[in-house]
Amino acid sequence: MTLTDIAKVAGVSKMTVSLALRADSSISAAMQQKIRQIAAELDYTPNHMAKGLIHGKSYNLTIMIGGFLHDDYQHQFVKGVIPYALKRGYIVSMVPLERDLELERAMIEKFTRMQTEGFLIFHCGEPSTYAALQKQGVPFVLYTKYFETLDSDYVVCDDYNGAYAMTEYLIDLGHKDIAFVYDSYLEQSSEVKERRMGYIQALRDRELPYKENNLISFNLFSSNEFVASEILENNRTFIDILTGPNRPTALFACNDILASFIYIAVKRLGLTIPDDISVVGYEGVYLGSVIDPPLTTVATPIQEMGRKACQVLLDKIEGILPQSEYVKIRLKPELVIRESAAALTDSSRNSSK
Repeated sequence: MTLTDIAKVAGVSKMTVSLALRADSSISAAMQQKIRQIAAELDYTPNHMAKGLIHGKSYNLTIMIGGFLHDDYQHQFVKGVIPYALKRGYIVSMVPLERDLELERAMIEKFTRMQTEGFLIFHCGEPSTYAALQKQGVPFVLYTKYFETLDSDYVVCDDYNGAYAMTEYLIDLGHKDIAFVYDSYLEQSSEVKERRMGYIQALRDRELPYKENNLISFNLFSSNEFVASEILENNRTFIDILTGPNRPTALFACNDILASFIYIAVKRLGLTIPDDISVVGYEGVYLGSVIDPPLTTVATPIQEMGRKACQVLLDKIEGILPQSEYVKIRLKPELVIRESAAALTDSSRNSSK
């Protein structure tokens, strides 16, 4: 069964069928649905291997996952990518890197030689790797975080305004002494820097003092194997602040995974959430909804990010968007109010002293 057969049944041109099956916006949604239904009835399967041999294309995309796979953030991103990629006739390979710069370079080189059409990148932090990729003319789209020193296509969350909104929420609950806790490995990563800036600006706009010592580094990297006893041992500064005479009344974790580690540390210190201290997170992964108490967080539209990033990449690959113009998308996050942050009361205020 061929595109010509589908075109005859649908009463349209072969080009219209091709565009419809790739979900091209020039074809109406109704016509796309009609053509997809006819294709299904005729048991049409696109032969991408044959197309690849004819056109010199692999129809393969590669997702480079620089972070750890210990939560469903990357899973949600992939759920946004794969259906869209398949609809446009591409398959997807995934490469877990776990913050390994050497592996990142090696895998990019390997998949480039294997003629991947382009990359979706959750990078490990080294822009020179991607500057070299740009020189080779290989398309890529960064997601979640970008490089400040390298102009490129990216799809991220509006992290500045998301953090601003969360900080305002805590202030409206009566909190004036709010600490921002960040993964030490991610201190210079764009998403954490923007969340930190949003937090600081919200304090200033509400005329609350910004304290440098309320930016607290947390060593999450060495806790990757989830040895709970090591969390306190590897984070003495954090523990000293929480056990000191003037601990913050609220902790704003830079992401939900970090918030879950903070939960463990706080509970091991004999404190309760949110009665003794409020804890909030960022990103909105599944874990936050099942820990106790459920985590108040800023939810990133992760699946939408995956779909958008894939769309930009394919539009670059197929020449719909020019390579010379970079697409920079910031998606709007959403505040998710649960049970881990509470209004500041006299008792909780006193317990922090």
